[in-house]
Amino acid sequence: MTEEDAPIRPAGRWVSVRLQHRHVSFDDGVEAEEPLPDGDCADEGSLSYSGIVITGYDEGEKVSEQWIPLGVDPSEADDERLIEQLREALLWQARRPPQAAGE
Repeated sequence: MTEEDAPIRPAGRWVSVRLQHRHVSFDDGVEAEEPLPDGDCADEGSLSYSGIVITGYDEGEKVSEQWIPLGVDPSEADDERLIEQLREALLWQARRPPQAAGE
């Protein structure tokens, strides 16, 4: 890709939201500290699953990245977590502090 073909990136703060598929392999005898998200098992030692990546940029530099796994059958709590993360990212982009409900 040449500089002419590169996508135009806005100046200032902006947020990128995209779907990403990850594949994780586990060593024998290693147990996860948290429950693993639902996903497709390639074999007994690996797991593949999708998630949403929220990346924050400031003046063209990546300053934050958060990956939120998407389960096969997401719960209402999963949906609420995603909505909250998107809200926080967009408020950061707008340089506005979060407001309490009703303010």
